[in-house]
Amino acid sequence: MYTSNFNMTFLGYIKKIILFLIPVYIYWVAVFIIDPYEFINVSHWIDSKTKIAAINRSDEASPRGNILWKYIEFNRAPKSHVIFGDSQGRKISVELIREYSGKEYFNFCIPGASYETIIQNFWHAAGKTKLEKVYFQVGFMNYNACRSYSINHFAEDYFKRPFLYFTNREIAFDSYYNLIARITGDIDIVDNKYNKLPYPQLDSLSKNYLNMFFNDYRYPIKIKNELGKIADYCATNNIELSFIILPNYRHVHDYLTAKGLAERELLFKTDLSVLGKVYDFDTDVPENHVRENFIDYFHPRENLLDRCIEKIWKQELAY
Repeated sequence: MYTSNFNMTFLGYIKKIILFLIPVYIYWVAVFIIDPYEFINVSHWIDSKTKIAAINRSDEASPRGNILWKYIEFNRAPKSHVIFGDSQGRKISVELIREYSGKEYFNFCIPGASYETIIQNFWHAAGKTKLEKVYFQVGFMNYNACRSYSINHFAEDYFKRPFLYFTNREIAFDSYYNLIARITGDIDIVDNKYNKLPYPQLDSLSKNYLNMFFNDYRYPIKIKNELGKIADYCATNNIELSFIILPNYRHVHDYLTAKGLAERELLFKTDLSVLGKVYDFDTDVPENHVRENFIDYFHPRENLLDRCIEKIWKQELAY
């Protein structure tokens, strides 16, 4: 009698646990179907364009989202021609490069990427394939020992512990925004409104970013040395190495001059010139004085970016 009662009680608890976990099962199935990063790559109910828009919906989501997306995409189909960089280079069009050069490139530019992140991305790519030609899109903003950090864990954690894909709250938010965009058919729901802010607001934010980048500055010996190791690796392995310095709006240079950092910026460019070919578009030319050519002070709009692409891959003119 006692055993029978115990069994009934035990089975009752099991049923309650199963019922309690039903929402969890539903959530797991939803993540499997939505698959916001194509990590599982079985269901394609939501198209890649919507998923990429959801990744870039905010400044918080974009760094962690892009690095996970890029790692998955590169691991699945490594390319020997790669562009490494940060948010300045995120919209470098590999389709336009293919039109000019006839080569397939992978854009490994990650918003929010530090030099540590960019360097780690290079070594990750080098471990996956035989690289032939690499470009580092870099800027003076993070060439600073006081700006040392890495965001690579936002990708690496999921490869080390895949179960996180079904338990991490960020994946839950990403899945939610993908789902809403898919149900409504309105991709504007996940559109990043930053690019469409009025210029006075963008200018104010840009000035805040300048203070964040340069209030504290210390010459980055470690970064220079790590780039030197990459240059040595490229020379040893017959990899063509180049650097791209994309344009900033002229107010950035006014600020650097006022802060006494103009010579430091020149040293940054000199450091790069020792390591490889440098394409320097951040110069005192008329198009860099036109505010409409930039989103904020640091990010050229696509018309200016495309002109840079043309000069590199169509004309191959080194500055």
